Amino acid sequence: PKALSLLARDKRPLVRHQCGRKNVEATTAAYREVGVEASVEPFIADMAEAYQWADVVICRAGALTVSELAAAGVGALLIPFPAAIDDHQTKNGQWLAENNAAIVLRQADLTPTVLVNELQRLIDNPSRLLAMATSSRALARADATARVADICEEVMA
Repeated sequence: PKALSLLARDKRPLVRHQCGRKNVEATTAAYREVGVEASVEPFIADMAEAYQWADVVICRAGALTVSELAAAGVGALLIPFPAAIDDHQTKNGQWLAENNAAIVLRQADLTPTVLVNELQRLIDNPSRLLAMATSSRALARADATARVADICEEVMA
């Protein structure tokens, strides 16, 4: 919320924030305190619709999230969870970033100013957002389920 409050009011994006059931009140209050409008939700049941709605996603870089971003074809600002086992979220995020589908921000370096500067660069450059989305979609593997099943069958044979 603080980062978004640093944007000029007419430049602020529409915000849809999934925060978990236990955090709805505190998250809603945090947005209210800094004067940023946001739709705060405990859980988004239809992530495909949410990704389709979004121009950019700010999120962690877990494996499922990264695969969803690619399947949906949306660019992202990724903040890998620093305590993830084997730092796998950073590796996931780097894969998207190396393929021009995301920007990775280390949590240790993250401040409202750092986040708003990255977001502002994307807001000011819609062609970059489109390129990130296109790159993200190109990474998707529509046949992933079948490929995993085939590999399992090969291993079990």
